[in-house]
Amino acid sequence: MTPSPKVLYVVYWGAGEPLGQSLVVPAVKTLAALGAKITLITFEKPHDLNQPGYISNIKQSLSDNGIEWLPQRYHKQPKIPATVRDIAAGVVQSLASRTKRGFDIVHARTFVGGLIGMVVAPLIGARYVYHNEGFYPDEQVDGGVWKSGSYPHRLARRLEERMYSRADGIIAMSFRGKREIERREKVISKMTPVIVVPSCVDLELFHRNGSSLSEAALTTQTLRLVYSGSVGGRYILDRVGEFVSEAAKEFGGVHLDVLTRADKALVETMLSQGGLDRNLWSVTAMPYKQMPERISRSQAGLFFLAQGISEHGCSPTKIGEYWAMGLPVITTPNVSDTDDIIRRLKVGVIVEDHSVKSYRKAAYELRGLLDDAELATRCRRAAEEHYALLPACERQMAMYDSIL
Repeated sequence: MTPSPKVLYVVYWGAGEPLGQSLVVPAVKTLAALGAKITLITFEKPHDLNQPGYISNIKQSLSDNGIEWLPQRYHKQPKIPATVRDIAAGVVQSLASRTKRGFDIVHARTFVGGLIGMVVAPLIGARYVYHNEGFYPDEQVDGGVWKSGSYPHRLARRLEERMYSRADGIIAMSFRGKREIERREKVISKMTPVIVVPSCVDLELFHRNGSSLSEAALTTQTLRLVYSGSVGGRYILDRVGEFVSEAAKEFGGVHLDVLTRADKALVETMLSQGGLDRNLWSVTAMPYKQMPERISRSQAGLFFLAQGISEHGCSPTKIGEYWAMGLPVITTPNVSDTDDIIRRLKVGVIVEDHSVKSYRKAAYELRGLLDDAELATRCRRAAEEHYALLPACERQMAMYDSIL
């Protein structure tokens, strides 16, 4: 193993937002513990930057783990000029930090982070690792942002191909995504190593007590369901509302706990469109560290994704978090490698399509699962086998070593 590789880790998320707290901060801390010298560049939302105490705590926590953090301000509007501005800022900051700490590797995560890394790595003589966070151009189509074959879609796909062709190493989020990437002509010709790193879960934070669901979940006569994360676009909360409405007929009492930072009016609109009675749901935003306890109050977690051309390449963090807390997942089909895991370990229910018949069938299957005394243990095992952070970071360290 190459001693202490110096890594510039660039990601187009904020360390202060939920994705950064769940996916970035634990990952860079673990990589640092394994011996990497990390400089982290993130793009912080104004909401988080306006909380100096919160930002200071993150900075101190990273510093305590030997990580230099260089937060940049994220700009949202107008979308294309703002993104170009952020890319330029990321490149400038990367080049400036090179004079202070030379880098062996640029680990570029997310599509925009990948573009920054693709520019920076050859300028500073570093190896370039592209950490694919799903097939971004196709995700924009599936989310209704772009039309398939439109100029933005075609341009983004060309940029994506260029990142694949220039990368010295590629990280995919699923085995299905890995197979897709490994079919690319340039990846084949360069024999570029491709490894799988799902959206890992901090299993020490997301940890249940005992081998069964919490007393809060079991003592209620109401079926308690939880939905956490993004709303709108590819994340079809209106369909979740439709399912929960049908589940109420199977179980009698039901309550949906929506945990999100999304606009409450959007949540209400989507659930109303799904026909879910206002008395059957609540919406809350909370600090990331409070999420495990809140999730543990429920009996099953929900993840519904718009089907299209991109879902096989993703890796939903919330599914790993549900499993880590002993909850089965109710999900739409074709999401990452989830279908195979659910069928093999019996840790969830797949909703075949958006019809009353499929919703009722899934609710009936959920009832059977919840009667299984070993369910929570199997769910935890699924999280440990497929979403554990340490082995994923060890694979990344091995990749660093191989490309150096």
